Amino acid sequence: MAKPSPIFKRFWVAYGGSGALLRSPYLYVALLIAPLCWGTWSAPNWWDTVISVLPNLLGFTLGGFAIFVSFGDARFIASLAAEEENAVRPTVYRELCATFVHFILVQVAALVLAIVTKGMWFQANLPDYIASALPIANLAWGAFCYAVFLYALTSIVAIALHVFRISTMYELYQRMAAPDEPGCSCRIEQEATKS
Repeated sequence: MAKPSPIFKRFWVAYGGSGALLRSPYLYVALLIAPLCWGTWSAPNWWDTVISVLPNLLGFTLGGFAIFVSFGDARFIASLAAEEENAVRPTVYRELCATFVHFILVQVAALVLAIVTKGMWFQANLPDYIASALPIANLAWGAFCYAVFLYALTSIVAIALHVFRISTMYELYQRMAAPDEPGCSCRIEQEATKS
């Protein structure tokens, strides 16, 4: 069996591994919502919803990731990327990037599953024992694929909270910056309160 690539291993460690995935409330919310969507994934063409929604969401996510990577000044980014006291633990910057990468990978997985499922939907004369099992297999596959799609949607909340986390870290960073430092927003605020 092939070993995972080093970059994927670094991503998986920074994300938190299977433990983080299994502790994710967004995964469980998706699994709870999936049965409520029975009317969608139990019938053919559920994949059209996924195929129409995810490309736009994926583009938006990639744009958001690009903005995140360039957010703040060089010193702020360096402070996020500073090594933790425990050298084994990934930096805050890597953890935040890993969350974005996880979100992107879940979206891509849901999109690929929908495209493959759409491509596999065809009529064929099959032996009775296969034809009788096919509706059950289609239901199980549809439930799984739609749950992955729902997980991609519920993960939006995780990304939003991580972006908010970064904004509060940046706000704290700005407040801790020296007030006399040129270009510091703290100095501008102090000047505004004097007048």
